[in-house]
Amino acid sequence: MRERWPVPTESDDKYSRGVVGVVAGSDAYPGAAALVTSGAVRSGAGMVRYVGPRRAQDLVLSLRPECVVHDPGDAAESLPRAQAWVVGPGVADYPEQDAAIGAVMASGAPMVVDAGGLEAVARSRASGSRETAADRVLLTPHAEELMRTLQALRHDVTVMDIAADRAGHARLLAETARATVLLKGARTIVASPGGLLIELPEAPAWLATAGAGDVLAGIAGTLLAAGLTAADAGAGAAWIHARAAERAGAGGPVAALDIASALPACIAFLLARD
Repeated sequence: MRERWPVPTESDDKYSRGVVGVVAGSDAYPGAAALVTSGAVRSGAGMVRYVGPRRAQDLVLSLRPECVVHDPGDAAESLPRAQAWVVGPGVADYPEQDAAIGAVMASGAPMVVDAGGLEAVARSRASGSRETAADRVLLTPHAEELMRTLQALRHDVTVMDIAADRAGHARLLAETARATVLLKGARTIVASPGGLLIELPEAPAWLATAGAGDVLAGIAGTLLAAGLTAADAGAGAAWIHARAAERAGAGGPVAALDIASALPACIAFLLARD
């Protein structure tokens, strides 16, 4: 992973390092916006643009004043420029954000898709609307989200089915939606159309905590914006996410924002390894 991790050079600026766009959070779940943007910033994005409602904008700026915020209605009309997007975390019943996610899909930009964006993006791609190549789209469900997304694609599956064959069902979604799938869990699996399968080492069980997946999505967005494929971005994000949880929790409980805060030291350690 060290060889693939993006490292800025003296000729880089904030734009060439990778701009990450984020459509996440809502009035009901503003924390998702703060966690995704924190994951992106702390993992090395050159710049982060946040699209969402005012309450979430205020929380993002209170924690990450370096972010640039945009109204979702404006973004739907004229999408801000970004090298990759993270869409879906914490999005709930907010039509303007749905429109912004639609604009991201139509743009053909690389994207990480989580939570509230999964079913819409998967259905669109399964129906043939694939403006973005399969190796530049990363879907990041946990088991229940995978079940619901496959059911939306008319596959009759249960959570127990997925538990019995996690890799097989991740591959099923990858092939049906023509996208790379990162199935979250104690052992994260990354599956791409065509058969590529990556199984990550076991992560700390303390990572089963609210908001951890939002931080993961932000990290993956940073790597995708830097030019990595969806498979490499997913695997790299999952690996460093687990290491940051180990460092932040020191063997004990960990909170999502603590994971984001531990990322710079973990990345520095990764890059210093022989």
